[in-house]
Amino acid sequence: SYAQYPFGDIYYGTMRPSAYNPDLKWETTTTYNAGIDLGFLNNRITANVDGYYRETKDLLNTVTIPVGMQFGSVLTKNIGSLKNYGLEFSINAKPIVTKDFTWDLSYNIAWNHNEITDLVGGDDDFYQIVQNTSISRGNSTRIQANKVGEPVNSFFVYQQVYDENGKPIEGMYVDRDGNGRIDDGDRYFYKKPSADVIMGLTTKFLYKNWDLSMSFRASLGNYVYYDFLSNRAVVSQSGLYTNSTLHNTTPEAVALGFTGVGAGNDNYLSDYFVRNASFLKCSNITLGYSFPALFKVGGHETCSGRAFVTAQNPFIISKYKGIDPEVSNGIDSNPYPRPFSIQIGLNLNF
Repeated sequence: SYAQYPFGDIYYGTMRPSAYNPDLKWETTTTYNAGIDLGFLNNRITANVDGYYRETKDLLNTVTIPVGMQFGSVLTKNIGSLKNYGLEFSINAKPIVTKDFTWDLSYNIAWNHNEITDLVGGDDDFYQIVQNTSISRGNSTRIQANKVGEPVNSFFVYQQVYDENGKPIEGMYVDRDGNGRIDDGDRYFYKKPSADVIMGLTTKFLYKNWDLSMSFRASLGNYVYYDFLSNRAVVSQSGLYTNSTLHNTTPEAVALGFTGVGAGNDNYLSDYFVRNASFLKCSNITLGYSFPALFKVGGHETCSGRAFVTAQNPFIISKYKGIDPEVSNGIDSNPYPRPFSIQIGLNLNF
């Protein structure tokens, strides 16, 4: 759109076609659900269990295409089919109910499995996805791809080789296809950004006029490409140090089958940067006190209310070394922490 052509001293803007797909159509999804709802002790305890199977056909995605096929390098197209199946369970209960003390509890857990079942190019084909997946290093490098039999948007990387101390050897990867060199044939699908299990817990304690509530959420089995670290892991650009000439691994690595060879400085394609981002977060904690009417006006009590203090995002438990493991697309490139805040409030009823 910025190309111009000169005629004399005047430059004229040009009009050029962009990539176009005449066969593009909507996705279609078929879902089967089955569940059961339970209630006990006059609904003091309620629970439900749901199972589902969902199949989506004609998946839409923006993918890279070979140069020369279209008027562009990327194209939105229907690439295949995907299935999801899983179980969900939730329970709400009042474990303790007395005159002065009540405990409310809500818990939910969901397990999901997703898998690509078909691609238009066949089982051996794969598509590197385009939307929101470019990493910082390289030239619009895509670190995620889709392939039959793999979870959607899996990471497509090299298998890192480590020394006897468990430290990664820069630029050295496992020669997975055994051809004596490191090339695209050695990249493999490793982990995925979506969680296997998600959980939520809300609990509330009431004691006379006091109340204390807490809310938690957890994600298990989700992985993140630590792009922020990868972008700062350039060790050998100065030329003072490089491992690209190494062609033998340590005895320990060889014993494990890691017959790696040097691959230059493309260390940003290493599975070393794909990190377990499972977490437990506390979303908020609230402590409150409800007080009765403070005044009498015209024989009627008035000015009741509640005072409270709330802490938002007070803590997180995770082995992930980045600022926040909760990354929607799996690429941690622009970390911005969810702020910890404290709110103090007063509600009055007149």
